[in-house]
Formats: sequence, C-alpha cells, structure tokens
Amino acid sequence: MRKPYILWVVLIATLTFNSCNRDSKVIESFGYMNEKLEESISLTTVKNGVFRGILERNLDKDSLKYQPMYYRLKEAQKVSDEFYYYLESIKDSIYSGNLKPDEARNTYGKLTKSKFLDKYFFDGNKSTPQGQLFITKINEYKANFEKALGKGYGTVATMVTSRFRTKDLVDYSGNVIPWLNFKFESFPAMASIFNITQMQYDIRTIEQELIESMNSGEFEKEFAMRNYTGIVRFDKGVYYPDEQITGRIVLGRFDDSAKPFNIFLNGNKLDNKYSTDGAVLLDFKAPNPGEHSLSGNFSVMYDGTPVTIPFNTTYKVVSRDNVVEKVVYKTEYVEKPIYIDRPVQVKSNTKVTEPVVATDAKTKKYYTPEKEESMEIDGLVNSEKGEVTMIKTTLRQSKVSAIRTKDNKRFEVTSFKVKVPGLLTVYVDGDQFTEEAIRTIDKAKPGQLITIFDIKAVDENGVRQGKVKEVKIDMK
Repeated sequence: MRKPYILWVVLIATLTFNSCNRDSKVIESFGYMNEKLEESISLTTVKNGVFRGILERNLDKDSLKYQPMYYRLKEAQKVSDEFYYYLESIKDSIYSGNLKPDEARNTYGKLTKSKFLDKYFFDGNKSTPQGQLFITKINEYKANFEKALGKGYGTVATMVTSRFRTKDLVDYSGNVIPWLNFKFESFPAMASIFNITQMQYDIRTIEQELIESMNSGEFEKEFAMRNYTGIVRFDKGVYYPDEQITGRIVLGRFDDSAKPFNIFLNGNKLDNKYSTDGAVLLDFKAPNPGEHSLSGNFSVMYDGTPVTIPFNTTYKVVSRDNVVEKVVYKTEYVEKPIYIDRPVQVKSNTKVTEPVVATDAKTKKYYTPEKEESMEIDGLVNSEKGEVTMIKTTLRQSKVSAIRTKDNKRFEVTSFKVKVPGLLTVYVDGDQFTEEAIRTIDKAKPGQLITIFDIKAVDENGVRQGKVKEVKIDMK
C-alpha cells in the first residue's frame, strides 16, 4: 500500500511550532522529519528507476505499443527533474544563508530564523524577483507536465493540479493572503526547507503514479522476493584487530515486515538472536589486518514460502602498528630536540597526547640531513593531478585516487571533499562522486575552480597514508 499523504504531518508540525514559539526542539523535529522525508524520496527514486526499466524492456518487445507511452514518460521526467533540482537550489541557498561553510546541514540550532528567506522572497508587501520566479517555476511545472502527458492519465494530472496550487488563501479572519506569504513568510528556515522537501516528495510520487499507470501491474512481478539481495552496512568503514565489528545486513528494499531466519555467515550458521525486523545484525571481532570477504545467505517468508537472500561484500582491517606517538630523545650535536615517531599500543577511545620526554630516553647522536627525501602523495582525478581542465561529463564519471611521487605507488581513496565556491562543502564516502556531489558540481559557474581536497588514502593493507595533495578542476 502507498504511504498516506503526509500533508497532515506538515499541518501537525506547523501547529506545534506555533504553539511552542520556535522552541529549539520543534526546529529539531522539523529537521528529523526532513531527513526521513528525504530518505523516502531516495527510495521512491529507486522504485521509479525499476518502473522505467520495466517499460524499457516492454519497449524492446513491442515498440509500436510502448513507444508513445515511453516518449510521454521521458518528457514528463525531464520536466520533473528540472523543477526538482530548481527546488534543491533553493534549499541550498537557505542553508548557505544560515550556515557557515564548515557547518553541517543538521546544525538545526542555526536554522531557526526566517530572515534569509523573508529577504529572498519578499520586499515589503511585494514579492522579489526570486519570489516571483518561484511561483512561475511551479506553474510552468504544472503546465509542462500536463503537456507531456497529453490525453489520458487523468488521475496523475489531477495530482499535479491539487498538490501544486498557488492560488491566494483566506485566513480565519477572512483576510486574503498570497500563497507564497502563507507558506513561507516569517517561518523558521528549517520549516521552509521541510516545506520545499515536501514539494520534491510530491514530484517523485507523481512520477511514480505515472509509471505505475503505464506498467499496469508489472511492478509486483519486478519486485518479487526472488529478485532481492542482501545489503551489508557496517557501523564503521575500518576496524582494528580484535575490535568489535558491528553493523547489519538488510533487505534490498528495507522491508521490516520480513524477519530473517536460517542465517549463514562465511559458512557458519548464526543464532536467531542476530535476526531482527528486516535485517541481520553483525557483531564479531575483527581478524588480522587486510581485506576480508563477508558472504552468506538468510531466508525470509514471502507469500507463505521461504525465499533465500544472498549477500556478498568485503571490509578492511588496519594494523595498529602505524599508530604512533611523538617522543623527545636527548641528543648530542643538535641544538633542538629530535622528535621520533614510536609505535604505541592504542586501546579504544585512547587519544595520542602531546609530545613528552620518553621514559627510556638515552643520549644518542642524530644528524639532520641537508634535504629530506620527498614522500609526497598527489591526489588524482581521472588520473590527472594538480590543476586540470575537464568537462563536467568527464568529471561526473571520474574516480579519485592517489599516487606517491617517489615511486609511483598508487593508493585507494576512502573519502574526499568537494568544494565549489559559494556552495557548501560536500563530503564523499568512497572514491567516486555521489549524486549530491554531482549536483553541487553542476552548479559551478564558468571560471570557478572546483577543489577536491581532504583526500584520505590507504594502501593495500588498509594502512592510512599521510596528507594527500588537493586537485583543482577548471570546468569547461
């Protein structure tokens, strides 16, 4: 069943906000609801991709029947995407107007004021050009979407009209209030962000309704349990030997109504205590350093029949040998003290302190070479380093890696950050650009340099390397 339309959630949250006079906990509630709604958007987008795949396969089988339908869908999705990312740019502007570049978007305590959007959308009793453009974009979306539909799909057309009304509203006193003022004026920034996310959710659910109508029931076949897979999610990306590895293995569609049983992990059967709603819990000690595989299967009941779900992934364990403390040794022939990196045994939650004089210090002779050997590591984007020129299409598909100048040894990148001037920094987990990073890159203006920095790299044993040089991209 489709989830109930969440307009009631917005109404309840708004009433709560008004009664609590901008209490910080209410703002946090808006933030948490916004996170959940964005998760729902992501899941709906995945489903829409499956829907479209079904239609494309039908197109290959019977182009005469499905070609007109497919053409309508392409046009409708083009209109939807254009409006969706316009709304995303508005959200980006609100975040930028309320947060510092280094502040995360979930810093809800900084999103309590309405000043930025009030100035962005309103000028006294009139709307600013940005406010007028916002209304225009909504009306263009409705008109262009209905044009893409052509004749038919009346239910979908009605959804577009009803969910994106921009007519003036009347309050309890009978006063006429413009729609834009009613929805956004004097509201805290987080409430306005949530309101815009709701519009994005509507775009994707309308899109889903359209493709469902086109496929007429094929969705259930595509999402049969036999097509599911297990997704492994660790609580951390890297572990030390003997450290507890925790996480879970979830169903591909995150179906918490199915409870796993007959769980096998790397050939061993697990106790039922590791089974929870829609997931298998992970909890075991990390083995020796290196890359390790994690595979197996479990069963769930579907339509009265047990169905086996396979999973297969890898994880890395790094050695504590590369954890060091800086100690000071007594020296001769050298005026300044010599700092030595010495391996130490570090337990969980133990921090390396400031340099101290070693308890086992002895008088030693050290001579500082005239020039230290270079161990520089360069960041690479599409195998290019330094400042490079690249088109957006190439950058979107590029992989970030690292190379040591001394011996051309390459390293795997585990994370990096993307910075476009004027926009919030995007953190990327892994070595390829995420959808959020690509959206940020697409907003770069001609002449701006995109910086790929804070690159984290490891060797084949999972040992973290030193500082990696940033890469600057000149977009063409």
